[in-house]
Amino acid sequence: MIIRKQERHSPSHVVPLANYYVLQGTIYQAPDLHHVLNSRLAGTLFHLQEALDKTLTMSRYDPNKGHYWSFDPPEPSKEEKLRSEPCSQFQKESIDKLMDILTKKYQHFMLRTGPVVTEQSNIKQETKDEPQR
Repeated sequence: MIIRKQERHSPSHVVPLANYYVLQGTIYQAPDLHHVLNSRLAGTLFHLQEALDKTLTMSRYDPNKGHYWSFDPPEPSKEEKLRSEPCSQFQKESIDKLMDILTKKYQHFMLRTGPVVTEQSNIKQETKDEPQR
């Protein structure tokens, strides 16, 4: 449902002021063309600026070669390397200690010998042992 707010100057002359739309019982003001274009252009310019910044980092100049492009990725900084690691050495050691403690505490649950026998495996075993006629 769309609602239009308008100002009437005469019976035949009407000036629209704003448009509203209703979604699930909530009334929202529809943006005007200026705001829609401004938002779309800002988003486009942001991505264009990122692309330009990235291409500028790849442009190189050497007096012997002149201008050239280097597409090798730059070395990540120390901070980026730390962020990319799943955990620190301290965390690894802590987890190893916890796993060792839990393994010692609950080792009787982990020490199972032989295969686990279920009813269906017994049924299959019995049918295999019977002689065929």
